[in-house]
Amino acid sequence: MYDIIVVGSGIAGSTFAAKISKFAKTLIIEAREKDQIPKTTNVFPLHNRPFIQEVDWEDKQIFPNLHMKTNYKGYNVDGIINTEEFGAPLGNMTYLEELIKKFLQICEDQGCTVKNGERVNKISRKNNCIEVYTSEGKLYQSKVLVISTGSHSFELQKSLGFEAPRSYTGVFTHLYGNEEKIKENCEYNYIYHVNPSISKKGPLFINRGVERVEVGYLGNSSETPERILLKFDRILKNYKLIQPYIEGLKSKSKPIVVKISKHALKKFTQDRVLILGEAGGLVTDFFYEGTLCGVASADIAAKTLKPLLESESNFTHNELIEYETVLKRILLNKYFKNGNASEYLFFNAGKSLKILWDTYTKLISISQRLRRDIWEAYRIQDIENYNLSGTKWAGESLFKMLPTLTKISLGPKFIRALFK
Repeated sequence: MYDIIVVGSGIAGSTFAAKISKFAKTLIIEAREKDQIPKTTNVFPLHNRPFIQEVDWEDKQIFPNLHMKTNYKGYNVDGIINTEEFGAPLGNMTYLEELIKKFLQICEDQGCTVKNGERVNKISRKNNCIEVYTSEGKLYQSKVLVISTGSHSFELQKSLGFEAPRSYTGVFTHLYGNEEKIKENCEYNYIYHVNPSISKKGPLFINRGVERVEVGYLGNSSETPERILLKFDRILKNYKLIQPYIEGLKSKSKPIVVKISKHALKKFTQDRVLILGEAGGLVTDFFYEGTLCGVASADIAAKTLKPLLESESNFTHNELIEYETVLKRILLNKYFKNGNASEYLFFNAGKSLKILWDTYTKLISISQRLRRDIWEAYRIQDIENYNLSGTKWAGESLFKMLPTLTKISLGPKFIRALFK
């Protein structure tokens, strides 16, 4: 019997397994072959670091460059966070596939068993264990089951009585060029842009690595994957605001359509079962920080389970509830509220969204206080104590700058956003 079975090996599952396999007999199921892990170029804010102690921050294969500049891209004025203004970087850029590979290698070095391609068909809960039946006709038993399947399927948790988070469809691709050309095109490591004609649910983004940039966006709820791909092709070829950043770069593969979950579940544990990361809707609204939530939930889960394993616990819901309690205290009670309020305000603004976004980017450009607040949000090492007063001040300042008619139409939404 295993101590832990982990289903899924994305950022949450691989991080958790690297931590827990130090002191627990661990099995990972539904892992991808390392050469099949999709390439992703991600922002990796400094506030992620407290949850990971297992990697070398100077490893350029994982962290190719520092995150020095962000552009909240407006239509008339850009809101730029330049770390030279405040003296320290926002964090790193990361190749997430390399970080996951590193964690999986750590798992294997610590004796963890990794089953590539083997799928879970059925889960059965017994009094003294969890039984997992797989596509290979095998039965595995463990004391605890950890579900970290990301957003691609919620069937396992639903079969155990958990709810499923809301799921959305997004698309991304990588464009390649020599590093001189990429730097000539784009001085920013991260570009975040809102345009209701592209999506009323999320941003268009550009993440810059070394000799590659990732471009993507979150689609509208009503759009099929086929329609999203067609729109994405038009954006890459014709959308004037991003052409300077991708001019002359070439694609080497087809865009990838992905599922993205958000809006956290109310419940993350049952007897002998925990849910991590995107499988539980743990992605920040508006900012879409899946990596933070993946590594944070993994770290909290490992710290919750270690003493229970040492004491030969029965892993009841009452014992595992500590995971939920700490997760809510560190992530949901304060830090998530900033994203909740921002998403509610911007993506419920209707026809006023363009005006609202352009006013926000202008506010960033003229307000050093807001630029500093954003810089500090990237770098904060204690997100449990994230200061919401800055969020409230930004909302009040944004409202004051809006045209009178927009204030009238959006006033009730600003008031509601304060209570998110």
